[in-house]
Amino acid sequence: MDGQVFMPNTEFGGFAGISYYVGDINHRRQFYTPGASIGALGKHNFTERHCLRVNAFWGQLAGSDLDFKDEYRQARGRSFETALLDCNVGYEFNFKPYIIGRRTKARTTYIFGGVGYSLILSSTTGMATSHLTVPFGVGYKYRFNNGVAVGSEWSMRKTFNDKIDGQLNPGPDGSYSVSHNNDWYSFIGVYLTVRIYEQGSACVGIKEQRTYK
Repeated sequence: MDGQVFMPNTEFGGFAGISYYVGDINHRRQFYTPGASIGALGKHNFTERHCLRVNAFWGQLAGSDLDFKDEYRQARGRSFETALLDCNVGYEFNFKPYIIGRRTKARTTYIFGGVGYSLILSSTTGMATSHLTVPFGVGYKYRFNNGVAVGSEWSMRKTFNDKIDGQLNPGPDGSYSVSHNNDWYSFIGVYLTVRIYEQGSACVGIKEQRTYK
C-alpha cells in the first residue's frame, strides 16, 4: 500500500480577514474601504479532490461617493455602512489530491462555488434587506500535521438585492430588477481548521498509515 489511504473526514475551524463592497458607489475598485471579518467554516472531504463546505462569516461593508472624483458622485454625496452575516453551502474542488498524513499530497489550490443567504444585521441606509447570494472563489490550503490545516481564500458574493448601498440601479426602461443589480461583496482572509471526524480505514485491520510518502 502506497502511503496514507484516503478516508473521508470532516474538519471545522475559524476564519479572519477583511470584507469589502463593489456596487453603485464603488464601481470596480478592489479592496475598497475594507472592514473586519470573522467567521466559522466546516468542510467534509469525501474524496481526495471533492469537498462539501459550509460557512458563516460576519463582515462590515462601507462606501462613500466623496471617495471618488467624478462630478456625479461628488454631487450625489451618498454613503453607507452595513454589517451582515453571510451563510452559504457549496462545493470545493481541489486541483491536486489532498490526503491527511501524506506530505506529497498535503497542499493544494482549490476553487469553490455554492448558494448562500446574506442576513443584514445593521445598515445606515434603511434600505438594505436580507437576500440570496451566489458565492464563489479560489483558495490554497496546507495540512501541516495529521489534524490541523491552514489556508487562505478570496471569495466574491453575487447578491440578489440592489439595496446594500442604498442606491438602486435602473434598467434601460427605468424599472428595477435583479438583472440590473450592481451590488457585490467579497471576503479575503486566512483560516485554520481541525479534523474532528474521520471514517475507519478502507483496509481491514489498518486504522491509519503514517508513512508520509
